[in-house]
Formats: sequence, C-alpha cells, structure tokens
Amino acid sequence: MIGRRVARSFLALVTVAITLVSPAAGPARAAEYTLESQATYDVRPAEGRIAVTVALSFTNTTPDPEGQFSVFEEVRLAIHDDAADVAASDDEGELEVATDVEDDVNVATVTLREELRYEETVELQVRYTLADSSDPRLRVRPSVVVFPAWGFGTSAEVRVTIPPGYEIRVDGDPLADESGALVSGPIEDPSRWLALVTAVQPSEYTSFDATIPLTGGTADLRVRAFADDEAWGERTLALVSEALPLIEAEIGLPYPRIGQLVLTEAVTTDASGFGEEAPGGTEMAIAFDQPPFTALHQVSHVWLSAEVVEARWLREGLASAVAAAVAAELEVALPFDPAARVAELAESAFPLDSWSADAGPDGEAYGYAASWAFIAELEAGVGVDAVRTVLARVASGIGPYQPSDVEPDPLPDSTGVPATPLTTRSFLDQLETVTGTSLTDPFVARVLGEADIALLPARAEARGAFDDLVETAGSWGAPDPVRGAMTAWQFDDARTQMAEAAEWLEQRDDLLAQMQRFGLSAPDRLQQVYRSYGGGPESSAELDAERAVVDAYADTADEVNGERSFLERIGLIGGPDPEGELNVANGRFADGDLRGAIESISEAQHIVASAETAGIVRIVSAVLVAVLVLVLAVLLVRRRSTYTGRR
Repeated sequence: MIGRRVARSFLALVTVAITLVSPAAGPARAAEYTLESQATYDVRPAEGRIAVTVALSFTNTTPDPEGQFSVFEEVRLAIHDDAADVAASDDEGELEVATDVEDDVNVATVTLREELRYEETVELQVRYTLADSSDPRLRVRPSVVVFPAWGFGTSAEVRVTIPPGYEIRVDGDPLADESGALVSGPIEDPSRWLALVTAVQPSEYTSFDATIPLTGGTADLRVRAFADDEAWGERTLALVSEALPLIEAEIGLPYPRIGQLVLTEAVTTDASGFGEEAPGGTEMAIAFDQPPFTALHQVSHVWLSAEVVEARWLREGLASAVAAAVAAELEVALPFDPAARVAELAESAFPLDSWSADAGPDGEAYGYAASWAFIAELEAGVGVDAVRTVLARVASGIGPYQPSDVEPDPLPDSTGVPATPLTTRSFLDQLETVTGTSLTDPFVARVLGEADIALLPARAEARGAFDDLVETAGSWGAPDPVRGAMTAWQFDDARTQMAEAAEWLEQRDDLLAQMQRFGLSAPDRLQQVYRSYGGGPESSAELDAERAVVDAYADTADEVNGERSFLERIGLIGGPDPEGELNVANGRFADGDLRGAIESISEAQHIVASAETAGIVRIVSAVLVAVLVLVLAVLLVRRRSTYTGRR
C-alpha cells in the first residue's frame, strides 16, 4: 500500500553521508548539518503529471576535529516511489544523481560538485516528475488529482499549485490557501509532516448500462464513471452485474427496489471505512480508490438499508458479511482480515451498538472491522440460515416474540421496507427465537452498552415468564401488549401484563370448560380480545359478558331439559320449541353475536315459563270446544226430531 510506503519514506526523508578527512588519517563519521528545503508541487492535470522541484540549502555544521576536517561528498533524499526523470543541479549546472530502493524507500543520491567543508553552504535543486498511475493514491487526471506531499531536510516549506476550478481537500497536516496556491508555512520537523492532497472538479461522466433479471424484479443498472476513467466503469458494471443475483440469494430477500440502480464514481469522503457517504437507496457513490469489495458492500445496502436495519453496526456488519460471501464466489480479494484489523485497533474499541458518525478515523475503522468480524463469528456459530431467517421475519413484519414456526412471506412488500426496522435489541431477540440458543454472552462482550447490559437479568426473568405464558395460553399464544413490551425491553411492564394475562387465562379455562359441558363453542372474539388486550379491562369485560351468556344458557338448558308437568307438556305441543331457540342461541354465540344469543335464550325462557299457562289455556279451550260441539249436537238432534214430528 502506498500509505505504508509513504510512512517508511517519511521516517527516512533525509540521510546525508558525512566523511571526516585528514591528510594523515583515514575517514571518520559525523552527523551535524542543516538542510533547509522549499518543495514546490506544480500540478498539471491536463498533462497527467506533477512537476516536483525541491530547492535545498545544505550547510556543514560538523566542526573539524583536531588534525582532521569534515567534508560532505553527497546528499541523499527519500523521494516518492513513483518519481521519474530525477535530476539535480547547482549554480554551475547539472549534478550527478542516482536513485535506488533501500529498505523499501526510494532514495535519490546527489553527488556534490566539490566536497563541502565545515561552515560551508551549497545551494542545490532536485527535480522529478510524478505521473498519473494506477495507484489510487497517485492520480493526476482532469477529473481527480490525488497525491501525498511532504517536505525535506531539517526544516522545510511546501507549496502546491493546482489550476483553478478544482475543489480541494487536504487530509493530514494543513495547507493554507495563499494567492491561489496551497502553502504550509515553516515546517520545523519535516519528518513528522505529511499531507494528502485531493483535488476534484465538476466532471463529465460516461454511463454504462445493464439489465439484470432478479427474483424481486429487474434491476436496471447504470454505472457512471469519470469521462477519463472508462476502465473503472467497465470493471464496475461487469462486477455488479454478476454480483446482484448472488447478493439477492445470500441475503434471502427479493430485490426490493423499483427504478434504476445508479453507481457513480466518486472521491473518497471517509478513508477509514468503505468510502461511503450514506447507506441504502438506488443511487450511491463509490470512490474510485476503493477496492472491488467496496462495490459489493455498497450494493448490499440496497437490501440492507437504514429502513430495514436501524442499528449502524448491524447494517454495516451484515453488508460486509454478504459482500465477503459473494466475493468468495467471484474470486474478489478481501480488503483486510476483519479479526486481525480488530486486534490492531484494540485501543479504539467500543460497544458496537454505540457506534456513531462522530467516532473519528480510528473509531470508524474499528466499527467497520469489528462489525464485520462479529457477524462472521455469529454466522459461524448459529449458521448463515439463522441470520437469513431473521431478515425474512423482519421483512414480513414478524416480531421477535412471535413463534419461530411462523413462516415469513417469501415475497414481502416490494419496497422492502418493514414497519419496524431491525435494532440491536430485536436482532438479539429474533436470533434467540429462531435458534433457541442464548446469545447474550457475545453480545455483552462486543455489542451492548451498559444500559442494555443492566437490563439483561430482568430480560432473562421476563423471557422465562413469557415462555410459561405461551405454554399456558396454548394455541392462543401471547397477547400483543405483552409482545410489544418485551420487544421494547420494558420488562417491568411485561411482567405486570403477563401476570394479568395468566390470571385471565385461568378464568378463560374455567369458562371454556363450562362451555364444553353445555356444548357451546367459544366465539373467535374471545381469542381476539385476548390477543389485543391480554388480561386488561377490555378482556375482563368480554369474559364477563360471555360468562353471563353461558350462565344464562346453562340455566335455561336445565329448565328446558328438566321434568315438565302435564300442563307444561300440553302447552308446548305444537308451539315454539325452546330447544330450537337454544340451538339458535348456540350458533349465534359461536358467531360472536352475544346480543342475539341472549335474545334466543330469553325466548327459550319465555317459552318454558309460559308453557303451563299455555297448557291450561289449551285444556280450557279444548273443554270449551267440546261443550260447544256437544251443544251443537244436541241442538241438531232436537231440530231433526221436531222436523220429523211435523211430517
């Protein structure tokens, strides 16, 4: 990496060969001198090069020892690795200069025209060219310029000139804008000064398009590359076109977006991670100096957006894990070993759930590496399918405290945006629900903050009570308020609600047993009100209302099925049937029509209550009819007799 080479060169910016000479003695060594430098970096994007000129003022400050004298025969400078056309001169003309790589450092050795004695000074100039290269830290093009600038010697000044029209960013040590140039001012210790200069101007882009068929729909892919970097566009289009189906399969969710997916070549805004500005969406910037892995990581965010995964560490860790799996299939190199990087950045460690945007460069680097490493370890322990199932449950709107056997929708909403995004808490809850395994220890060690860790004992107790409640409730499961309180980690509220629900379920069981004795079917509304309100007042009111119907039904059934007097039996003959009304009441009750059931029960009660009166009325009516018939018969007989006698 150029960063490592720069660091090594930085430690060896200037080395000077010093020889002590006397007429009668061999050479000896010394090391006192001053070397003042003024370095100018003349950036010429149209020519694809930077002209570097270093003006040097070198003074021998090593006193002559007794009987000897000190001389300098050459000056050695650590120059850029990609330096070309290296030349040197003094006031009299060109000097001999040679370059060689020593301990991974590119060294220019300038041979002085004459030996330099004590307190003598020589003015030199070293020149070389930095040309545009494939190295992302040395780019000189009309669209983007990136290069490291440093000073030389024991004191220095640096000046950078860039044509107008560029937006300039300097990382590392500062450069001030002065009359159109960037200047460092005096640098007292050049060995500790380094600036990375980035210059960008509004660019023209060349677009590359492809249409990729996916399970969730067609991805219309467009890659926009700098007009002077078409190779990047072609490489990125080919990579992402091949990766999209693999990413979709690895995440286990269909392509969630409608519209064009646009990837635009950009300049890194954050060198500590994957050069991304914001995750998710169908338009994303990918820095030109990032490795191919970054494109895979970024495109994974189309599925793993902030609307789907709220926790930053989880979103980035999942994106890296997915990208790593796809990279293995595509033979794309990983940018680093996440576990090794975590070890390197141990001093910057923090609970992953506290990772924020202001973590600083080292914190950002740790966050990306640690998140990736943790997800990789988690998948190795519980399996990739478990994590994929969690994502499918979230996309389908299945909460962490719904049963593990609830099947997610294989094709959830096409937007891919769930009602509730995945947080650290819900991820832990979901994963433990899916795997049936306690995972609190690794989360305590690497992820959770102090506040959440303090809640874990209450969580363990509440989860135990929750399991007991679910077992008691049977197929009715846990009510929504309890699941909501558990999901929100409001465990005191959850325990209170579960106690109420458990007490309510005892009363429910008594009522169901009573229903069973009388052949009644529980209406769906009883389960629905339990699901909606648990053991709250609404559920108690429903239980009381249904109990009142059942009690009325039971009392009426006893009356209908009891022994009847002769008059009652007579009264029921040919009239309304109380058993039929009870059957109607049973059906209405099962349908949840409690008012209708009560009306039918009341009608059955009325029929039974009026049966004796009806019997008396019927008997009296029958007697009256009989008497009337007898009277009519007598009258008819008498009329006939009278008629016969007259004849």
